[in-house]
Amino acid sequence: MSTNRRVNQIGLAVGLAIAALALAAAFRGGGSDDSARAVVLGQVVRPGAASGFNVLLVTLDTTRPDHLGCYGASSAQTPAIDSLLEHGVRFDDAVTSVPTTLAAHTTILTGLYPPTTGVRDNGIHHLADSFDTLAEVLQRQGYRTGGFVSSFVLDRRFGLDQGFDVYDFSVAPDGRRGAASLEHERRAQRVTQPALDWIRAYGKAGGEAPFFAWVHYYDPHHPYDSPLGKTAAFRDRPYDAEIAFVDVQFERLLRTLDTLGLRENTLIVLVSDHGEGLFEHDEGLHGIFIYETTMRVALVLSNPRLFSAPFRVDDRVVGTVDIFPTIIDLLGLPTSPDTEGESLLEIAPQAERAIYIETVYPTSVGCAQLRGLRRHRDKYILAPRPEYYDLRKDPEETENLIDHAGAEPVALRQQLDELSRRWAETGGAGQAERVLTPAEQKQLEALGYVGSNRREDTANLPDPKDRIGVVNQMSDVVRLLATGQPEEALVLAREVAAQTEGWRMPTLMVAEALMQLGRDEERVDVLARYCEQTPTAEMLYYLAHALLEVRRYRECEDKLRAAELLDPQFGSVAALRGDLYFAQQRYAEAAGEYERALELDAQRLDDSVRDKLARARLQARENGG
Repeated sequence: MSTNRRVNQIGLAVGLAIAALALAAAFRGGGSDDSARAVVLGQVVRPGAASGFNVLLVTLDTTRPDHLGCYGASSAQTPAIDSLLEHGVRFDDAVTSVPTTLAAHTTILTGLYPPTTGVRDNGIHHLADSFDTLAEVLQRQGYRTGGFVSSFVLDRRFGLDQGFDVYDFSVAPDGRRGAASLEHERRAQRVTQPALDWIRAYGKAGGEAPFFAWVHYYDPHHPYDSPLGKTAAFRDRPYDAEIAFVDVQFERLLRTLDTLGLRENTLIVLVSDHGEGLFEHDEGLHGIFIYETTMRVALVLSNPRLFSAPFRVDDRVVGTVDIFPTIIDLLGLPTSPDTEGESLLEIAPQAERAIYIETVYPTSVGCAQLRGLRRHRDKYILAPRPEYYDLRKDPEETENLIDHAGAEPVALRQQLDELSRRWAETGGAGQAERVLTPAEQKQLEALGYVGSNRREDTANLPDPKDRIGVVNQMSDVVRLLATGQPEEALVLAREVAAQTEGWRMPTLMVAEALMQLGRDEERVDVLARYCEQTPTAEMLYYLAHALLEVRRYRECEDKLRAAELLDPQFGSVAALRGDLYFAQQRYAEAAGEYERALELDAQRLDDSVRDKLARARLQARENGG
């Protein structure tokens, strides 16, 4: 969706946002706070110092710390975020464990690494009920809990709603994507409002029990189309415009806490889930690599009673895995022995401490997954061509020292191997993906699909470093498809698919181009070849859609049944079956499928399904059923 359209839809909010930016900047100033004093956190606050406090956890999706004023970005317009440091502590060397949204937030909310929870990528995994989230721990302590998220990738079906009295998400009309997309969203003002309403209701109720609120802002995620994008300050800085608009909305949260007199009794934790490549190391977005551009994050703790002045912690590496145990420690609650993170109230820096990092996302484009360890001074990345960086001398990771660094990378590789052995022995989470029952497996086999619903031949895949140019070509395919150039898109998409051996994303791009060209029989062949090797609910859905277009109804039904076995909550499958029944003039059955689709997946399915439901009901009445 274009920026102009977004601007028209938001209307007056843009003017208010600009005014708020100017006003806040005038009162607070911008840029980094150079007066922040380096400290060891445990010397400033002690365990239990925030006993009985409310907790406000704010997560900024896809936000690099070097694009925030409080981290030194002089051109940033983030006065509300920067203000946290007036009575807070900034962690200068904080890293995420994974550069994808669902897995990153799972680590934040559990204090566990991705191989332990099994939640390692978006849209595929689900946090098992056997794991405790921060919300569950606090709920058991009498806290009122509210979660307010802004992207479908964090929808309750993926398990992060555990422990929340209220888990609020609804797709905004201007945030709709394709029926199978994970990137349906709502803008910052639309997630802030229900959070404000909830906090105000808490204040009116007397606030006898403390609250835990989690507010997630997805705006800085691509595509960058902030309401501020057309203003003079951000005309050539669309990514910064997204962050600035989030800051305006975050100011509303802070102002409400102040108005209700809650600020002094509320611990505010602000953290980004991961960063953004911005074409450093040739990565435009995130997920492919685990360089500092996408792994280093902002992390600030703030409260006027806990922090008398601006502080910074710069003598150690900390991870988002540490947020859970740190909050628990500050609140004075019993710590969990299973937590893999550490309380940041630790007094002595641990020079040898290493944060585990990974990305499995490259497998979606036919590349090897990456794993590594990140210490305060260096980093090791296990890849087909391993990498080792001295971050003190080379913070931008331009010189791979793997062959010249002696024992250090060897020791880190051994430590990484030991972690991997431990996770292999314990099985991590058990299964974060849905496991078919024996009966379901037999049904899937009867439909012609055998084995797992994930591709297993990942052992000898190429290094993502060797494929990043191809990955970036996919962005060009998306642009060509979006601008009505399907012929050109098809040529490039086929080139990319050939270089990646036909993995998921390139295959979808070829199929999309063929669909725009009306070449549906070819689209069927492309998708069928993929599903023979790797039957997933998403790809079977697209195959069924193509089969419906060419009126191969029996095959379409079989693919829908297979997709439903793999993901019973995939409402688009039921909606497409409704289309199938409607095409066969089975109107009452079509209406039933449309109803079921809306029950399963109301967030992702737009009003067109409701319109189809109304038409199916009308046809059923007119045809007597």
